[in-house]
Amino acid sequence: MMIKKKKGFKKVLLILCIIISIIFFSILITITILYHKYDLDIDKLTSQNNGIRVYSSTGIDNTLYNTDRSIVEIETLPDYVPQAFIDIEDKRFYEHNGFDIKRIVKASMVNLASQSKSQGASTISQQLIKNALLDNKKTYARKIKEIILSIKLEKEFTKDEILEMYLNTIYFGSNAYGIENASMTYFNKSAKDLSINEVCCLAGLIKSPNYYSPKNNYNNAIKRRNLVAEKMLSAGNISNEQYDEVLSSDLVIAAQKQVDHSYEEEAIIEACRLLNISERELINNKYQIITFKNDDLQQAVVEINNKIITSAEDNTASNLDSLSVVADNDGKILAYYANSHYDLHGLKRQPASTLKPLAVYLPCISHNILSSATEILDEEIDFNGFSPQNADMKYHGYVTTREALAHSLNVPAVKALDYVGLKKSREMLTNLGINISNSDMNLSLALGAVKNGVNILELMNAYSTIANMGEYHSLSFVDKILDSQGNTIYSHDDFNQKVVDADSCFILTDMLKDSTKYGTAKRMASLNIPIASKTGTASVDAGNTDLYNVAYTTEHTILTWIANIGDGLLPSNLLSSSQPTDINKDICQHLYKDKAPKDFDIPAGVSKYPFDLIEKEENHTLIAPLQNKERYIGYDYFKHNNAPIVLDIKDDVYLKIDIDKAGANITFDAKKNRIYLVHKRINGVDSILQEISDTNNASLIDYEIFSSEEIEYYITDENGEVISNSVTIRPKDFIINRLNIEILSNKKKWYV
Repeated sequence: MMIKKKKGFKKVLLILCIIISIIFFSILITITILYHKYDLDIDKLTSQNNGIRVYSSTGIDNTLYNTDRSIVEIETLPDYVPQAFIDIEDKRFYEHNGFDIKRIVKASMVNLASQSKSQGASTISQQLIKNALLDNKKTYARKIKEIILSIKLEKEFTKDEILEMYLNTIYFGSNAYGIENASMTYFNKSAKDLSINEVCCLAGLIKSPNYYSPKNNYNNAIKRRNLVAEKMLSAGNISNEQYDEVLSSDLVIAAQKQVDHSYEEEAIIEACRLLNISERELINNKYQIITFKNDDLQQAVVEINNKIITSAEDNTASNLDSLSVVADNDGKILAYYANSHYDLHGLKRQPASTLKPLAVYLPCISHNILSSATEILDEEIDFNGFSPQNADMKYHGYVTTREALAHSLNVPAVKALDYVGLKKSREMLTNLGINISNSDMNLSLALGAVKNGVNILELMNAYSTIANMGEYHSLSFVDKILDSQGNTIYSHDDFNQKVVDADSCFILTDMLKDSTKYGTAKRMASLNIPIASKTGTASVDAGNTDLYNVAYTTEHTILTWIANIGDGLLPSNLLSSSQPTDINKDICQHLYKDKAPKDFDIPAGVSKYPFDLIEKEENHTLIAPLQNKERYIGYDYFKHNNAPIVLDIKDDVYLKIDIDKAGANITFDAKKNRIYLVHKRINGVDSILQEISDTNNASLIDYEIFSSEEIEYYITDENGEVISNSVTIRPKDFIINRLNIEILSNKKKWYV
């Protein structure tokens, strides 16, 4: 029995060995085949490319200077520069032959356990291959190719040569490729002059250039820098004193570059997204990007922005960040200037009152809950503990929707959002391309309180949609992308979609035009062109954080944003109605210096309707005029399905008559916007005693009464309809009463 078990075990073991051998030789054969299949493109590894070619709409070359690979020789660098990258990225760099089997096994186990590909085990050699020759797709096939080419790389070059190529190729964020460009971009110095503190920062950020960027996420950069320093200390490559010095030092980021390439940087990001490739692949394939950039306008935007921002900085000793964008209403971005030490791509900030037209008034108008002439009571109010206040800390009584928006009042906006409901508000924002989270579904949304902020370009796109009377055009920097042979591999398609009705967009636009006439954007009134605008101020208890002005005409949409990202708070003398509005006003002056834009066309579903001013003033209702005196009639634009109602008013006017020796004193309460006809009837014969109008307290005397035995009085409107009680008097009764009282007071009474 024991012999049979031993024979069975040997048989299983033999089969297992055969299977393992087959797998091993299969892998070996596959690797051998692939090894000969994949060629190492040495030219791409060692070439000095000319940067990413980016052209304006007129063909001017605006190639980014910092995408050029400024090659630095490793011998010119202090030892701690390359060592920092080895210690954080590949501590066994001088021991392996291109790939680190221990790291691969460890990473594979983690990935299998998590059922993902989150863990990498790339050596410096593999990173070089990936960045210079491959795409960024996380597939096992690409990983195998990466390993094979890394082995070939190690056979072709020495370790120091590989390290040098790596340092000159790696991406450091902010469009900086290679350590020399990165050193100049972040610290305005050559790589050979970097301190240990600065090197640890650069070595740390390559894992995630945006997340660990000292420009974008300073605190993250510090934490990552400290980790690099810790690795260097553990490896014995820096001393305890040097380590302590790193941890106690700040990172002093270089001032913004003198040459502005913010437009090109955004165009490159968009091109990578459109082609689904990395920036390195864009460079390696020598693609050319044709943009919508208007060079003359871009220069004007830069000069205007710098002039006003510099003046504000001089007056406040602050380092301000600003963004100005101009697009035509087809969504083509003509100018884009990010004036900041920080990378503003994908910037999300609190939109403040710029969200009011989108989240509050547009859905209210769309659902016929409000018109521009509707009155809302601006008063102290409490919504379950939420008590909104206006910026001026005052309440203004009844105000029209038009006035509330022009002056950006908070209480009416919150009330309006409560009327329309959060669900309809969110639907409108989604249609306009702005997504909010469930945590934002509360009434503070009316004031622009959004937990995760709003992407500034998405905000601008929403206003551009209103300018287009509800047609959404996605904003774009890129017109065409050409390959190295000049063939078009991408061409912009002007996709548009109707997301809001034109009638509502026109009403809102007409309201926002008043914002430029007498509201928060009134500095733009001097332009004397048909333009709509909205300002916004985001704030915290300690002060203001963000300032906005968004403006649009029938041709363009312009947005300017100002903040102080580094310090968080803005100086108190900077206001959304001032600096950002001045910038947009000056941009408009440049845009329309030769020809003003035409006015917005009135849609078929909108007309200018009259309404009764007295009813609006006294009862806060919008009805058709009760009579035709112009001074009691107001006018505004209304949607046909939300026009002032025509009321068949039959007020019972209470008629009161007192008789004295002069005659019949007739009085009644009137409305000065109505016409009253006082009738007198004697023996069945009717006559109009007097027409009364333009008064709230009607009073008249009928002197011709004593010759009649009985007189009836009543009132009709101008159409002849009786609107009062009827009063009948007997003048002879008055005469006899007077005789009884005054003449015969002590004698026998007279009776009739």
